[in-house]
Amino acid sequence: MRKFLVLLSAVVCGSFFPASVVQALTIKGTDCVCNGESFFQASNICSELSRLAKADGILASNDKFKQIAVSGAPLASIVNFYKNCNPKPTYLISDGAGIDLMTSSNISGLSNTLRQYLEEMKKGGTKRLLWMIYPDPQGASWATLKRNQDLWAQAVPPIINGCKDPKTLLVDLRPVWAGHYSQYTSDGIHATSAGGTATAQAFWKAMMDSNFFDLATPVQPYTIVKTAPSVLMGQTVSNNSIFLSLFLAQPTAGIAMRITTVSGKTVAAATKQEQLAGHQTIKFPLSAIAPGVYCLEVRTGQLSESASLLVR
Repeated sequence: MRKFLVLLSAVVCGSFFPASVVQALTIKGTDCVCNGESFFQASNICSELSRLAKADGILASNDKFKQIAVSGAPLASIVNFYKNCNPKPTYLISDGAGIDLMTSSNISGLSNTLRQYLEEMKKGGTKRLLWMIYPDPQGASWATLKRNQDLWAQAVPPIINGCKDPKTLLVDLRPVWAGHYSQYTSDGIHATSAGGTATAQAFWKAMMDSNFFDLATPVQPYTIVKTAPSVLMGQTVSNNSIFLSLFLAQPTAGIAMRITTVSGKTVAAATKQEQLAGHQTIKFPLSAIAPGVYCLEVRTGQLSESASLLVR
């Protein structure tokens, strides 16, 4: 079951977190690196991941994830890019072997290189790896690549899923791109802007669902004392819903509650009309809210209050 913690208002919601909490919920751009060849280097995937991280309050607004991918790089070179990366990333997003597979069906040799790559990550202190399986090449000119990628897609999962250090996350882009190839690629192998955005969104969902960044939970959940002007009391999770409780010192025409991303996009909202004084409860379904950091807004008549909500 996902956990909901209402926290003291963060910078992203117009107030502040204690410094220890900010450190627990954010990372630096150099902590997360995109490595590979042209599938990353020639696309907007890394920049879109940075945008999503900022929107969810995980990355500062003036920061971005680091990209070290180079077009035309075989898997062995991608390993060297990692070796030369300084500082070494805590979190790595990578592909590899796409260039090799254009001409080579040496799956055994590439598998050994991938294992060497994983060993380098372990030595470098990388804690988490997201590895991708390429979408299917489109068009007759990529027939050899398609055939070899199919073999590679069978060889990779046992290697990636069997690795325990770093912890791994495997994302297969074939179902993500299915039915959208005409939008997501113009040359049959590289992502258009729409393809890069869809790829980044698929990565981000998998990363948030798996707590890829190991977001720490502050020790104490948020509880506001019943002193004016505060109305928020606390929260409980039950029956696949979150129940946010309030205390009203006097009757009000209604209560409006909204959960938004840090960029202001509404993900859930609820209202209760003509409320009496005393304790009140608003219910939000969990299915509407993906893991991440959000802003919680509460309005009761002239009173407006905000807090941050961490969904795990």
